[in-house]
Amino acid sequence: MASTPRPHAVVVPFPAQGHVNPLLHFAKLLAARGFFVTFLNTEWIEHRIFKPPNDEPTVSSRLEQQGMKIRFLSVPDGLPQEHPRAQVLDEFFLALHKLGPAIVRLLQSTADEAPPITCVVTDCLLACTHQVTKALGVPRVVFWTMCTSASIASSNYRLLLDKGYIPINVETARRPENLITCLPGEIPPLQATDLPSFFRVQDTSDVMFQILLYESDIQKYADYVVVNVFEELEGPKALAGLSNGCPALAIGPVFLPEFLKGTENHAKIATSLWEDDMDCLQWLDTQALSSVLYVSFGSIAVMSTAQLQELALGLEKSGQPFLWVVRPDIAEGMSAVLPEGFVERMNGRGMVVQWAPQLKVLSHPSVGGFMTHSGWNSTLESISFGVPMIGWPIWAEQFHNCRFSKEVWKVGMDFESRLDNASVLVKREEIEKVVRALMTGPEGKELRANAAKLKEAATKAVMPEGSSYRNLDKFTEDMVARASCWGT
Repeated sequence: MASTPRPHAVVVPFPAQGHVNPLLHFAKLLAARGFFVTFLNTEWIEHRIFKPPNDEPTVSSRLEQQGMKIRFLSVPDGLPQEHPRAQVLDEFFLALHKLGPAIVRLLQSTADEAPPITCVVTDCLLACTHQVTKALGVPRVVFWTMCTSASIASSNYRLLLDKGYIPINVETARRPENLITCLPGEIPPLQATDLPSFFRVQDTSDVMFQILLYESDIQKYADYVVVNVFEELEGPKALAGLSNGCPALAIGPVFLPEFLKGTENHAKIATSLWEDDMDCLQWLDTQALSSVLYVSFGSIAVMSTAQLQELALGLEKSGQPFLWVVRPDIAEGMSAVLPEGFVERMNGRGMVVQWAPQLKVLSHPSVGGFMTHSGWNSTLESISFGVPMIGWPIWAEQFHNCRFSKEVWKVGMDFESRLDNASVLVKREEIEKVVRALMTGPEGKELRANAAKLKEAATKAVMPEGSSYRNLDKFTEDMVARASCWGT
């Protein structure tokens, strides 16, 4: 009797840490279910994230020791080594749009090293993979690194343009009569200010404006859709807004199954641009239950020195213990960022690090709140660990995540001063007030209770018989069936 063919998924993340991480988690989930996985990066991100120290085994061999077959390939992105990539986003996207032929050549030249390709799992922001799947004759599986409602908005920018919601008029966007109700799927009405900040320009010929429209238009060519969310957060009927005639499944939180197994079962892979400061975990061990505010704005966001100093003084005035991630590149050097004597004054009550092991921090019993840029990874991780949030969105769909955390899921707060102008300087007095409200006030207590319920729902979703677990099984069955049909 012939054995069941092994499906081969080519996984292609957008080359930024916040996209590589969830796609790698998904790749490992597939490999654990018997897939052969090719994880395809650009050379720039591959060299920055995946190169192990000389005395460690390679990433692939470490995964193979865990029974997972994942090979890592990379292609040049066509930009000079010194180019800042995501800091000059239009040039970055335009370079990525040209990657299709190089990816096809690489996969064809290495075809003898792996089973025939069953599907290409592509980041939602990589339109070039449409060329790849057409050339190879395989399905294009779109992996959404956003929540369902933000993903629906992102795949319908042309509709929003035709209806006059974009370019965004910030002054009128939050009026009740201007709520966005025309999108498919059963989702709450959106405000135009939930949409990416790139649409706040009034010139529709703006490069990023046109790039996002193009990326949105390509979404209709998906053959399969998976979303890093769990059904219980937004409801299974919301996913219908992404289907466009193809299957659409919630399969998240993709990081959680591995985390729940415990570190002794992990195929440990560092996917961070910076080294985790593990000393912060020992410091958290000395703090009271749910007393610490964790502050981190992700791997890309930057702030002015003036804003970072106001934030420091607001944290100091709050009297609340905090763990604050201040990346080396968040401003011009830490000495220029923090007020004079701040670190010394906060000795014991606050800790400042360059990078932290976020999953371990958010799951620590001492952490009771999270001030975040509201990126989807951070938002979903916070929800999954039952930690309420203070949102500080900066760009992309972060405004959407922040508002939904506050108004829909009721696990978050925000800053009133930033509602209509994300570039406004938030003063220390408002920071102090919001931090205290979350950490010690009655509203914070209610948000914490709501977050605990969502934590339970997220955990159940990824366990056997849970919604995301079952959806991953369905995806696996569908791809095995495709592999069988093609004689692979």
